Amino acid sequence: MQLLAVIDTSILSLGMLLAIHSVLGLGVGSFISMLSWRLPRHLESDTPELLRTLVFDRSHCDNCNKPLKAKQLIPLLSWLLGRGKASCCGTSISVRYPLTEIATALLSLFTAWHFFDPNAPLLGLTLQGWAALVFVWTLISISVIDFEHYLIPDRLSLPLLWLGLLLNSTDAGFVNLSEAVWGAAIGYVSLWLIFQIHRAITGKEGMGYGDFKLTAALGAWLGVQALIPIFILAGGLAIVVMGSFMLLKKHDLANAFPFGPWLAGAGLLVLLGLDPMGYLR
Repeated sequence: MQLLAVIDTSILSLGMLLAIHSVLGLGVGSFISMLSWRLPRHLESDTPELLRTLVFDRSHCDNCNKPLKAKQLIPLLSWLLGRGKASCCGTSISVRYPLTEIATALLSLFTAWHFFDPNAPLLGLTLQGWAALVFVWTLISISVIDFEHYLIPDRLSLPLLWLGLLLNSTDAGFVNLSEAVWGAAIGYVSLWLIFQIHRAITGKEGMGYGDFKLTAALGAWLGVQALIPIFILAGGLAIVVMGSFMLLKKHDLANAFPFGPWLAGAGLLVLLGLDPMGYLR
């Protein structure tokens, strides 16, 4: 009976902590929705001005510019209450807002479960677990921006790269520092070489420099050996999804498509041990 009580308490504790991380994910998803909207529109702003815009500027309706009320700052709640329309002017709210929030909540939940440590002092996560959440949140932000604007801001990819190197210089890292440094270097150079070869053959640029920096960041976090499964998964995801869009005539082969989201998705799969090669398991 005592053993059952301990098990029940452990399960209940885990459930409560995961619920907290889901709610945290919803809140962070709301911030990511705002960040992914404002950051591409303020790329030329200096850092203090950008921070002021992101932190202090009140959110407002994209159509009528009316400031949003507190309950409207959670996109999923606002979207559900308004049945997909803004309460201030009746304009349809883009589904990208609730989808971003839901995706962030689900990925935060799964990440917290994957890195859960019952002995960790802060909501069941060690420093490595919290770092993994920051990694996930940053990749979501990058993916949303790249989907919509075909760009990966240096203000997200470069801090992610340096944070990965710093993390892997500590005991909380995912790989040792040597693997992280080589991962960053080879991650960048490998895509740069593909870019140069493609441009020499076709006369066109097949990808952007943001993809190089994102791959370098993934290598800095997950190590040089993770690059092979990342490239395989990213290429496979891009072929399946974009191929499906082309078959449905939703996308023309002559038009560009973002590669960053597939790199980010591959990095998440490797981090969470869901890649077929099981690199970090």
